[in-house]
Amino acid sequence: MPTQIVVSLVPTAATAVPPPHTGPAVYAAFLKAVRAVDPELSTIMHDSPRYKPFTLSPVLDEQGRPPSTPGQPARIVVGLLIDAYAAPVLAALHHAAGHQIAQTRYRTVDVAVHAVSYAELATGADPTATTWAYDLLTPVGFATGRGDGARRQRPWPDAERVFTNLTRRWDAFAGEVALPTSAEPAVVDHLEVVDAQLRMATHLVEPGQRNPEHRFRRGTVGSVTFQLAEASGVPGDARRAVDALAAFASYAGFGDRTAMGMGHVRRRLSPPPQQ
Repeated sequence: MPTQIVVSLVPTAATAVPPPHTGPAVYAAFLKAVRAVDPELSTIMHDSPRYKPFTLSPVLDEQGRPPSTPGQPARIVVGLLIDAYAAPVLAALHHAAGHQIAQTRYRTVDVAVHAVSYAELATGADPTATTWAYDLLTPVGFATGRGDGARRQRPWPDAERVFTNLTRRWDAFAGEVALPTSAEPAVVDHLEVVDAQLRMATHLVEPGQRNPEHRFRRGTVGSVTFQLAEASGVPGDARRAVDALAAFASYAGFGDRTAMGMGHVRRRLSPPPQQ
């Protein structure tokens, strides 16, 4: 059951301003909170393979930006992609009176939850939808894998890459709620980017690396709109599947390193205005 948990925070010191890069610190604080209630689950989540069953945002304000004013209220957003994790993680976040994130101590003031089952995402998807728009609040990026030549970063929300990645994670965590076989051809052969307002940004992922170049990953932030080209040629079940994946993105994020705060996105009900 994809679950989104918004943890609202207030710094305990009125003069506190967090650093601009809090992804790894939020990761550490989250696993510490889970470990206090369920040490085994904390270890499983930390050691999970390529597709981690959870996502985390960095510390952000209500507009989805890093806080910049002393004592400013903030939030972190947790996405859970496995049903069984929701109860223990919620218990852990309710149990924690606050969190130490980098040099800033926060007090928890609210824990809000929104959950929907994979079956509800699948059956509630719109087979007539052809366009999906998002704000990219933290850098979205991918990296080449083994066997793809030199290790390279791909800091763009390419339509095929974004939705193929969402498909792989749906397949990994949705259990018996399988996507139709027509979904992959729809993504590969029909999905395109029709509008984007993007800029490059870096995101701290490995602060312990000695080489500064390896501490950060490149990505893009801004807005992007995807569309099915020649949508009339896409079967109804495939269009419904793509719309389900578009909704799933609110929990799973886009791209790589989503547990470290990358790829945190917000779906738009309509495309952004042209500039």
